[in-house]
Amino acid sequence: MIGQIAVNSLALGSIYALTALGFVIIFRASDVVNFAQGEMMMLGAMVGLLLYRDVHLSYAVAFVLSIVLCMVGGALVERIAFRPLMNAPHFTILLSTVAIGQIIRSGVRILFGQEVSSFPGVWSAEPISFMGLRTTALNLGIVALTIMTLLVFILVFSWTRIGWAMKATAQNKRGAAIVGISVSRTNSQVWAMAGGLAAVAGILLAPLIIITPDMGVIGNKGFIAAILGGFTSLPGAVLGGFVLALAENLIGVYLSSAFKDVIVFVLLILVLLVRPAGLLGRQIVKRV
Repeated sequence: MIGQIAVNSLALGSIYALTALGFVIIFRASDVVNFAQGEMMMLGAMVGLLLYRDVHLSYAVAFVLSIVLCMVGGALVERIAFRPLMNAPHFTILLSTVAIGQIIRSGVRILFGQEVSSFPGVWSAEPISFMGLRTTALNLGIVALTIMTLLVFILVFSWTRIGWAMKATAQNKRGAAIVGISVSRTNSQVWAMAGGLAAVAGILLAPLIIITPDMGVIGNKGFIAAILGGFTSLPGAVLGGFVLALAENLIGVYLSSAFKDVIVFVLLILVLLVRPAGLLGRQIVKRV
C-alpha cells in the first residue's frame, strides 16, 4: 500500500516541484518571492486550452505557444511588479506580486467566467502495471519531464553565463553592475523562465484536475515545497515537491483528507526547526 501511495504521489509531487522551481529561480536571482507564480500556472493552462480547443492548434504547438506567452507574461510581471520597486522594502515587493496574482485571476474570471474545463494529456491516462504497482504513462511522463527540467536548470545555473549572472545579481546587484552585468535584463530573463515553468506545470496539471480561474491556489503548495526543500536549492525544490505530495497522500489514506493542511504545516514547522534553510538549502551570506 505504501509503495502504491508513493507511486501515486509522483505526478502530483512533480507539479509541486515545477511550481517550486519557479519560486526558487526567481529567489536565487532576484532575492524575491513571486506570489503570482500560481496564477501564472493557471494562465498557462488557460492559454494552452484556448489555443488547443478554440483555435484548433495541435497539442505540441499549443503547448509551446503557451510557454512562450507565459514567458512574456513573466517578463511583464517583472517589469510591472518588481523593477520599479527594486530598491523598496521586500514586503512592498511581496504585496506587489500578490496584487498582480489577484489581477491575473480576476482578469481570467472576467474573460471566461467561473468556467470549468478539462484538458487532454499529452500521454495516455490508461493504467499500466509494473511489479504489482499501477500508474499511467501520463504520470511517468510528468515525472520524467520534471527531472529533465531540473537537470536543465542545474546546467544553466552552473555552466552558463546567464546562470553566473543570476548568481551575481542575487548576491550583490551593485557589484554585478560594476563588472558589466545588466541587472535589469538578468531579472527579466529569470522571471520569463519562471513564467515558462509555470506554463509547463499548468498544462501538465490540467489533465489531472479541472481547470478553473482559482486553480492557481496550488501555487501555495509549490511555495511550501520550496521552503521544505530549501529556497536556495534547485534539487531541494524538487525533493520538497515529492515530500509534500507523499505526506499529503499518506495523511489522506491513513488519517483523513481533512487533516492534510494541518499536518503538512506541522511537518513544515518541524523541518524548519531542525533545518531552518530546508532539507537541501543552505544559508546565504551576502557580500555588501
